[in-house]
Amino acid sequence: MKKVNLSRIVVAVAALALLANGVAPSSAATLRVPKTAFPACAVQNGIYCIESITVTTAQGKVVPLQWVPSGTAVPGQSATNGISFAPVAKVVKGIVKENNWWTTQYQREALTADTTVYADVSSLIGTAEFPEIGGRYDSTTKTYDITRPQDSFNSIIDCWDPKSNTSSKVAFATCYKGAVAAVNDAEVKFIFNYTTAAVAATAAKDLDAATWVDLKEYALQGQQPAVNARYDATKKSFDKMEPLYTPVWVTNNSLINGWDVAGTPATLPTIDPAAAVAPAAATGSTAATPAATTGSTATDPAAAGTTVITDATSAPDAQGVSPAPLAPNEQTAVQAPVEAGRALTGRWTSPLWNTLGLGSIGYDGLFVDAKAANEFVNHLFIDVVPTLTATDNKVSLAGQPGNKAYAVSLDSDIVISVKVRTGDIKTGVTVAVGVDTKVSSTTGPEFTTLTVEGTAVTVPLAKTTADCSTETGVAKANVRQFQTLIIVQNDTSGFGVDGTSGNMYVGSNGVCSLTTPTWDPVEKAFSWTTAAPHFAPDGTTVNLGFYKAVIPFKDAALLWGLTNPADAVTALTVSVTTDAGGSTSAISVVSAKNGNIIIDVSGFHYSRPHLSIKMKKGYKASSKKISALPAPKYTVTCARGASTKKVKGTKPVCPKGYKAVGPRV
Repeated sequence: MKKVNLSRIVVAVAALALLANGVAPSSAATLRVPKTAFPACAVQNGIYCIESITVTTAQGKVVPLQWVPSGTAVPGQSATNGISFAPVAKVVKGIVKENNWWTTQYQREALTADTTVYADVSSLIGTAEFPEIGGRYDSTTKTYDITRPQDSFNSIIDCWDPKSNTSSKVAFATCYKGAVAAVNDAEVKFIFNYTTAAVAATAAKDLDAATWVDLKEYALQGQQPAVNARYDATKKSFDKMEPLYTPVWVTNNSLINGWDVAGTPATLPTIDPAAAVAPAAATGSTAATPAATTGSTATDPAAAGTTVITDATSAPDAQGVSPAPLAPNEQTAVQAPVEAGRALTGRWTSPLWNTLGLGSIGYDGLFVDAKAANEFVNHLFIDVVPTLTATDNKVSLAGQPGNKAYAVSLDSDIVISVKVRTGDIKTGVTVAVGVDTKVSSTTGPEFTTLTVEGTAVTVPLAKTTADCSTETGVAKANVRQFQTLIIVQNDTSGFGVDGTSGNMYVGSNGVCSLTTPTWDPVEKAFSWTTAAPHFAPDGTTVNLGFYKAVIPFKDAALLWGLTNPADAVTALTVSVTTDAGGSTSAISVVSAKNGNIIIDVSGFHYSRPHLSIKMKKGYKASSKKISALPAPKYTVTCARGASTKKVKGTKPVCPKGYKAVGPRV
């Protein structure tokens, strides 16, 4: 009888079982990274799919997101989509001047914050310096880090003429000559647009001088303060109340968008309208867009006729980020923070997206575009973009107003973590457009799991590649992005320094020509190029760049013979030069931490700086072996209720009853 190799049969059966489930053993397959976007694993389980996404808020709250296909409502989301709509009162010198500016909770929080500043930005209309909602203000350069594309001012809008009571389609910059930006904690929270610069200048002063009071608790009881009522800031109450008036545009849009409108008939209790109550005024600093003033007497120029005009067909998205009142606008309009761009297959979001403040800039979820960098390579490119969901739950790119092909900026206060499944990918070097991006991999029997974590960074965008190659190039706009390119080792076009760990990382905001380090074995030097337009959108401010390289200890030992990482500070030298050969002003910091040599270079000028890291002449390698080096130590933050503590060690573990929050550092 012929003998049968039992082990070979077992292997064959196992392979067939995997194939039957749509999963091939990674070790047996040729590396072929899909050229189209990976689906969510929840939709198409197997290899090359997105397993999970989490975001960490500025307060350290880790929020797991769920995949929601386009056209589908978020499971468990309330019928109000998390939007609470209620009025605020404008109080000047203790007297109520306006009593029903209806806004979302984000808007009320920003208006009632004592630290909100109202900046007249009328002079920036039509220029590349005009800020976007979510942009941060630099008091030194007097510029905003994210800006509106200049060509968006040519977009055609419905412009209301209060003299003729008619609406006509004209360019945005033709309709509005004035604008005021509300800035809190150096971030633009909302923008008012005015028909003239003079009205905007007056409005900026009046907005700043007024006290804003959240009227939600009053509205829930069917009340609002009367115009000219006196406000007691100590007791937080008014001396004269009247029945609540809800404008038609509010109720109409609540039906379109599913907003929770305070004081609607379905929720109103029976109450004596004359009875005054004293709810606390809300404070905060989230994005805002004050809207209507109907049913009250305007006593100052900024308050007169501040109802927002927009066509009913351009109603806001399901998150209610852009109110669409159905009434003429006489002098003020609110700039929409986002505009629907290209269609997307879905979004990663949470039923608590708005409750946690994640929707403050205007988008309602994230879409992860993970696929091969191009059709010729197997390098993995991951791009995270914001989404906008319509009332029919159709998902689109959250685009810039007037330039919807470009995504709006991502929130700079959240940490994004993306976990994807791939084939037998062995990372060679990671190139990141982000801040403190980390990539980790876990190899299993069926697939490799890659986790990318980091925060969006402001990137100068160029109109053409020519703007990145001279000292006269001007950025089209500055936008916050989060992208990662993983160059693989086990591919014919991979990163080819034999023996390296594959955990090398470089990050920058110069995306015109961002290269991986090139190793010169003779000079023992790494060199690379990064590029961006020389000037910011204003044509005067010089764009500053950063470049961060993380090189594992073992790689440093292999490449430089640098077996004692503590020598890195004195053994390595960092230089920055321009195409013309002149040096630029830059700060370089070299440190050894957590098993890596970390090189931070910042403050250099674009367009095309060349950077290099090499061994200083005369350095003598230590005889100390890499295996004898102490294990790197990490720190994890642990929380139990309001109590937090930090635990440090090679493998830090939270005490019993505590839970790890945020990333390990």
